[in-house]
Amino acid sequence: MKKRKLHLESSKIAYFIFVGIALVELVASIASVAFATSSDVRDAGISNIFLSILAIILFSVPWLIESRYKVDIPNLLEILVLSFVFASIVLGNIHKFLVNVEGYDKFLHTVSGITISIIAFEVVHLFNISKTAETRMEPLLVGLFAFTFSMTLLVLWEFYEFSIDTIAYQINAETARNMQRYQWVNISAFFPQDYGLLDTMLDLIVGAIGATIVSIIGWKILVRKAKRKIKEDSHGN
Repeated sequence: MKKRKLHLESSKIAYFIFVGIALVELVASIASVAFATSSDVRDAGISNIFLSILAIILFSVPWLIESRYKVDIPNLLEILVLSFVFASIVLGNIHKFLVNVEGYDKFLHTVSGITISIIAFEVVHLFNISKTAETRMEPLLVGLFAFTFSMTLLVLWEFYEFSIDTIAYQINAETARNMQRYQWVNISAFFPQDYGLLDTMLDLIVGAIGATIVSIIGWKILVRKAKRKIKEDSHGN
């Protein structure tokens, strides 16, 4: 009971810490807009205001799901999701780690493939425990679902990046967003096309690698559990 309470408190502590940081970022962004000395500072502040609000909303999603649908999200999974949102939005976008820290973008896409696959496994687990043995998904199908679910969201994210870059360019070509890194020069010797395509494909590849690792490990764990259950049932009879 104490261990369960400790896990529960750890997820709550992580939630309040991340939301508190996002609120500080929100206040700082509002102040930067109010006291901006240039249009660039003002535009960055406005962007960070929306990003801070988005982070607070996403931080609250696990709690809202638990409250609305009466499900118990594992605390380690909840902390993993909160940490990923923080690393992606607060560090990656607000503090520009995605631009200023080499390899950070690919690190996030790898982690996103892992995180989304874990979430998919948990969704199927919640489905399986509510069904009879005859209607539960087989381990192989669970692994395939986790992989395809993760890849679908990764592709949708690339759609989002492409759309934002395109819309921003149409609004103002001089201050266009560069989410797909299409403005960067490709200095790679092994890839002949523009860097934007290289960035997009590498994002999908590293995400797929992360999703594949989780899917295979999860599949093997489920197979091992199924064999153990069969052995226990045979001994019980």
